[in-house]
This record gives sequence, C-alpha cells and structure tokens, in this order.
Amino acid sequence: MLKVTFIGQLGADAEKRTADNGKFTTFRAAHNEVYKDDAGGEHSTTIWVDCTLNDHPSVADYLKAGTSVYIEGYPSLRVYSSPKERCMKAGMTIRVQKIELLGGRVDMVPRHLIDSNGVLHDVNKFYNVADAKKCQLMDKRGNVYDVDKNGWVAPVAPADNQSENDQSKENGYDGF
Repeated sequence: MLKVTFIGQLGADAEKRTADNGKFTTFRAAHNEVYKDDAGGEHSTTIWVDCTLNDHPSVADYLKAGTSVYIEGYPSLRVYSSPKERCMKAGMTIRVQKIELLGGRVDMVPRHLIDSNGVLHDVNKFYNVADAKKCQLMDKRGNVYDVDKNGWVAPVAPADNQSENDQSKENGYDGF
C-alpha cells in the first residue's frame, strides 16, 4: 500500500461532481517549497496535486481558494503532454482519506453541539462528530448544523434554519 501526506493551499474552490451514479468532490492544492542553493540564491518550486474526496462531505463547503489543508490519501500518477512547455510532464492525484483544515477560523463550527434529544456532542478540529450521523445539531445560540452520513458538520444557512429554531423554542429548547 502506498499512502501520502501533503500540506498545501487550494488554488480554487472545491467542485462537487457526479459521475456514474457516484458523488465526489474535486479540488487542486499546491505545495510551495523554497530553498537556497550553494551560492545563496533563493529558488522555489510549486507542486500541484489534484485531489478527489468521495461523496460530498460537509467539509467540502469549507474548501475555498487559499485555504490551507493537510491531506492523507492514496496517490496515483499520470503522464501528460504540456502544450505550453512542449514537453511531457507528470501529475499526481490523491484519493483523499483524511483532510484537516489548517489556519482557518476556529469558530466556524462550535466545539460543542446538542441534538434534538438534548445529548451534547463534541466536535473535533476536523469538523467531525464521531457519535452522530445524518442529523441536525444546535449550538447554544440556536444555530443549526447538519451532520452528514460520515459525521462531517456544516452550518445551515440562517434562512434555512429559521423554522427549525422556532420549532426548537416551542419544544422548550433554548440552548445550554
């Protein structure tokens, strides 16, 4: 088995796609390396990596241009012809197994959320909840968050969760 780890920055927003009845998210990330030669001259190289993330996990909504990410996954290599440079080049694609957002705002998803049964859930730094799947959670302010089948957490737009907030208040929930 061949596995890679990679830290880079997204070059553009992630795209959600569907093909052959399967859903996946694609994005490109760049790794920049700066080094000095023996004469003291500074050089830099940029390596672009194509990434594929199965399904449409909620974390895909946070994959915006310029976001720093840590990625673990399984690589595949390809050879292609570069018309611009008129030569053969090699490219890498990573089938992402683990992704972590680096250097982002820490308050995008609160650390603790509560479900409709009043159970408190801890959200880890990957915006993932291990013990909740395909449900909605709330923070103490009444903001609603969707959890997908893999446990990824994403905020629901304010207009989308207004009726749910009203319903929660009718049921006696007003935060914790």
